[in-house]
Amino acid sequence: MLMVLETVQDYKIEILLAKENFDSKIAPVRAWAAQMELDGMKERLGMGVKARLKAGKANTGQDRYGYIRVGENIHIVEEEADWVRKIFDWYNKGVSLLQIRERLIASNAPQKGSSTPRHIQWARSSIQGILESAKEYAYGYKEQSRDGETFQIPVEPIIDIPTYELFKTQREKNKTNSPQHIRRDYLLSGHIKCSCNLTWQAKTATHRRSRQGEWIERKTPIGTYFCPQTHKELRPSDCPKSISAKQAEAQVWEKVSEFITNPAYLLAEAEAKVSRLQKDYEQMQQEELRLHKELKRLNDERQEFITKACKERMPDEELTPQMNALYEKERGVQRRLTTIERMKEDFTKLDLEEQIKKYVAELQSEMVELIHANPQTPEERHQVFLLKKRIVDTVLEEARVDQSRQIHMKFRSDFTTGTNPQ
Repeated sequence: MLMVLETVQDYKIEILLAKENFDSKIAPVRAWAAQMELDGMKERLGMGVKARLKAGKANTGQDRYGYIRVGENIHIVEEEADWVRKIFDWYNKGVSLLQIRERLIASNAPQKGSSTPRHIQWARSSIQGILESAKEYAYGYKEQSRDGETFQIPVEPIIDIPTYELFKTQREKNKTNSPQHIRRDYLLSGHIKCSCNLTWQAKTATHRRSRQGEWIERKTPIGTYFCPQTHKELRPSDCPKSISAKQAEAQVWEKVSEFITNPAYLLAEAEAKVSRLQKDYEQMQQEELRLHKELKRLNDERQEFITKACKERMPDEELTPQMNALYEKERGVQRRLTTIERMKEDFTKLDLEEQIKKYVAELQSEMVELIHANPQTPEERHQVFLLKKRIVDTVLEEARVDQSRQIHMKFRSDFTTGTNPQ
């Protein structure tokens, strides 16, 4: 309101009211009073909400699965509560999230109402949300926040304390004994896709289940690329779900090796280098032309200043510093111009044909050496990986894995190839 009044005053706008006169002097006071009243209402409303929360009365917010808010009280929904208990019972017995989800769907377990239509029945995130609320389910409370303060509203527990303690033990056991996702160099990270059109992720399994069902450490960790689509109803039938990292990387690197040692690729790289050099030379020419124009402008500016100083009989203490500043500008431009001219001269002395031949030979030699590299130490292996990764990221445009786990590749620069099933 105050901003509106400032605009009215700045532009001298005349306001006519039907029932009363508009007084521009009184209006700001009224606006200030109205703002004070509005702020007071907000503060009183916030204090009332906090008072109700402190008293353990529910306010707003999403009801957790198993509960429903009626007025200021939260009650148990017995049908949902039964499913909460079943979910914790299954989890504590070692049933996986995928199997829990399948059981819930098969039993047509009800879900909470949603403001948007559900595209996925019992998404994994919904089950995780229930499990992550184990403490609240066991100790019987709901947390709500207001202006940075957190309040606990008492509710009736759904699971007992022994179930919660067993859940914590099972949760920790799953974290400790599940396949470890250790750091590993994945050559195709960010490249592989399938018919789901999702970019695949990678994981490293350091443990496996024994025949007795226990997790034991593998002698050799296994890397795997996998489709991140976790809901099978959204996964096309031709999605292979996963592929061994060793198998995928061997397929891709074989084709990449053929591609980068192909004369067509080397020629394309050479032409690209020539294009870059020519572009650099053209930019130098444009920069040289610009600097010449800048020098002429500065010279004209200096002459105009000298003429003006003579007419006005400018004193030396005022003339000298301004002249020095103009000369310094000219010297700076001249230095840049000299550098550009030397670079142009060096470029014209280059034998481009000879340089390109040398560049191609070095490139081909590096590729052959990399392809046949036999690193011995972890550091050497990592350096070789970095070189390979740079090449793959440079030349590979797309890698799609089909139902038979054959990878079809599309290379940049309009080169395409693909592997065929044997």
